[in-house]
Amino acid sequence: MRYKVLACKALFRELSLLASQTRTMLDITYMRQGLHDTPDLLRRALQEEIDKVDSNTDLHSNEQKTGRSFDAILLGYGLCSNGVAGLSSKKHTLVVPRSDDCIGLFLGSYQKYREYFDTHPGTYWYNASWIENAYTPSENSRRLKLEEYTELYGEDNALYLVDVETTTKNYNNAAYVDWDELPFPACEQYTRDAAAYFGWHFDKVKGGSGWLRDLIEGRHDSRFAIARPGEKLAADYTGRIISSCSKEDS
Repeated sequence: MRYKVLACKALFRELSLLASQTRTMLDITYMRQGLHDTPDLLRRALQEEIDKVDSNTDLHSNEQKTGRSFDAILLGYGLCSNGVAGLSSKKHTLVVPRSDDCIGLFLGSYQKYREYFDTHPGTYWYNASWIENAYTPSENSRRLKLEEYTELYGEDNALYLVDVETTTKNYNNAAYVDWDELPFPACEQYTRDAAAYFGWHFDKVKGGSGWLRDLIEGRHDSRFAIARPGEKLAADYTGRIISSCSKEDS
């Protein structure tokens, strides 16, 4: 099998590790983390990449030169604030895990994510890829943001903006997702320090690579939403999270 993968950079270390271990042929494009903060922007960026793959103008791959077509386009995302809803391909099948976001992928199953979510409200998640590629609450990240805004807007305005943008009032638990295959003691300590700084509880949660591995190795069962060429992905409110439908049904 040969897959094109469009994935959030928040999965960089985990997905890169698994890609190095699989016999499946993968062509991976990592997208900037944070696009899901503006779902329309994420949807537009992903659709542009899908269209390039369809038209053989994808600058990241050699599909046109090799003459070999991809068997499917895999999305390293969850629903992500409806950011994948509406995506479609004229030529390729789209496959995406049925998850609200990437945390379930780090944990290895959506059920484990939901169980933890329901029993630990107010959790902010950390792992190496998130710490490296995204804003994560900590004493240092707050200080850097404050310095940036002070220079731009003045001290009083900076304090207000930082408190609004980096509010932590709804959180009380810092959960670090630990993969046995990716030990990062410094990132775990970063999370412990952040929890201490904000007065949160710290929890080390065992993750699992199985769901991501099954995505890239083609074991696409009911845990994955599949949109055939001409169909589009859609948010599903019956408990399946993501489904597919024809464009006429949208």
